[in-house]
Amino acid sequence: MTPSKNPLIALWDLFRSPIDCFAAVHERPKWAILPYLVILLGSFILWGTYFDHVNMAWLQQELTVQLSNVEQDVQEAWLTKEVLLAGEVFSDILGRTACIFVLALWLNLATKANSYQHSFGKWLAASCFIMLPAIIGDVASYTNIMFNPSDILPNAADLNSLNGLLKLPLNHPWSPFATTIPLLAPWYIALTYAAVGAWTDFDRAKAIIIAILPWILTLIIWPIMIITA
Repeated sequence: MTPSKNPLIALWDLFRSPIDCFAAVHERPKWAILPYLVILLGSFILWGTYFDHVNMAWLQQELTVQLSNVEQDVQEAWLTKEVLLAGEVFSDILGRTACIFVLALWLNLATKANSYQHSFGKWLAASCFIMLPAIIGDVASYTNIMFNPSDILPNAADLNSLNGLLKLPLNHPWSPFATTIPLLAPWYIALTYAAVGAWTDFDRAKAIIIAILPWILTLIIWPIMIITA
C-alpha cells in the first residue's frame, strides 16, 4: 500500500487502487474538497448542456401534461428554462450533499466498536471520495444528451439514477423511488467496503455488512412507504 501523494493522484487512485486513496485521505481529510467540487461541477455541466440542447417548447408541453394537477399560473411561472435549470442543479447538489453527510454519519456510528476511532470529519472526507463515481454517471448522461436524436425529459436524461433506464413519468408513484436509487450503487458499496477495510480492524463480513446495509434499507423501507401511502 502506497498512499496517494497529492489530491489529484488520490482521485486517480480511487479508481485504480482505492486502498491507496483512502490511506492518504485518512492523513489528509481536507483533500476531500476536491472530489466534492468535482461532483458539484459535474451537475452544473450536465444540466447546462441539457437545457442548451432540449427543445423548450416541447419540454414545457410534456411537463404541462405530467403536472396537470398544478395550477396554470404556477406552471407558467415555473416552467421556464432558468427556473427548471436552477431546480435540477439545486436538486442534484442537495441530494448529493445529503447523501455524503448521511453516509458519513452512518459510517461514524457503525464503526464505533472499532479499535481505531475516527472522527465524523474523516468519515465525511471518505464519503466525498466514495461518491465521486457520480461524475461517471454525469459523463454518461452528457453523452446521452449529446447523441440522442430526439428530445428527452430530464428524469430520462440523467443516467445516474434507475429512472434513467425505466423512464417513469414525473406523476408516476414510483418515480421518486426510481430517481433516488443510483445505478452506481454497487460501485459506492465497493468503495465503502474499501474505506471500512482500510480504516478499521473489522473482518471482511462485518465490513461488507456496513457497506451494503444502508442501500438495502433504502430498497426495503421506501417501497413500503409507497405501498402503504
